[in-house]
Amino acid sequence: MVIKTSSPLGPRRRAVSDDMKDRRRREILAAALRLLERQPYEAITMSAVAAAAGVAKGTTYLYFPTREALFLTLLGEHYHSWFDALDERSGLPAQRAEEWAGWAARELAARPLFLRLVAVLHAVLETNVPVDDVLAFKRVLAERVGHSGGALERALGLGSGGGARLLLWLQAVVPGLAQMAAPPAPLHAALRADPALAGFLIDFTTELHALLATVVRGMQGDMESST
Repeated sequence: MVIKTSSPLGPRRRAVSDDMKDRRRREILAAALRLLERQPYEAITMSAVAAAAGVAKGTTYLYFPTREALFLTLLGEHYHSWFDALDERSGLPAQRAEEWAGWAARELAARPLFLRLVAVLHAVLETNVPVDDVLAFKRVLAERVGHSGGALERALGLGSGGGARLLLWLQAVVPGLAQMAAPPAPLHAALRADPALAGFLIDFTTELHALLATVVRGMQGDMESST
C-alpha cells in the first residue's frame, strides 16, 4: 500500500477535527515511509519524521507513542497490501508449486520496504511497543493469515492448516534471505573477490523461488500420500 501525500512546506496548525487528525496521522506515516526509502530504520528518529512531515516533534507523539509504534503501524499497512496481492493470486485456477513459488518470490522482491520492516518486527518493534498494542496487531495479522491461508490451501492443494503454516514459514525465512542477499557494499566486494566465499552471495528472488517450490511440493506430496 503506497501512502501518497504532498510534501509539507512547513509547520501546520494543530489538527482539531477527526478528518484533520486522520490526515495528520497519514502525513506522519508518509513522512516515515519517505525516510525509510532513503536510510536504514535504525537511523530514523522521531525528530526527523516530524521535520519531514512539517510538524512539531511533540505532535508525532500525539499519534504514535514511540518510533516503534509508528513503524509497526506502517508495517501493518504493508502486510495488508501483501495479503491483498496474495489473495488475488490465490483466486486463480489451481497452480503448480513452481509457478506459485516464482510469483511469490518476485512479488516479495518487489516490496523492499516491507522486507526491511519485517526484519525488525520481532527483535525491535514488538519489544518496544506496549503488549496490548502488539496483541492487537497480531490479532489483525492472525485474521489475515487465516483467510489467506485458506485460499492458499485451495489454490495449491494443501491440507487443512497448510496455508497458514506456509505463511508462518514465509515470515520466518524471508527476512533472513533478504538480509543475506544484501550485504554492505564493502563486504559484497570482498566476498565476490574470494572464490571460497562467493557462495555467500545469493540472489533473493532465485533462492526464495527454489525454497518455496521445494516446500510446497513437499506439502502437496504429503497431502497426496494421506489420501
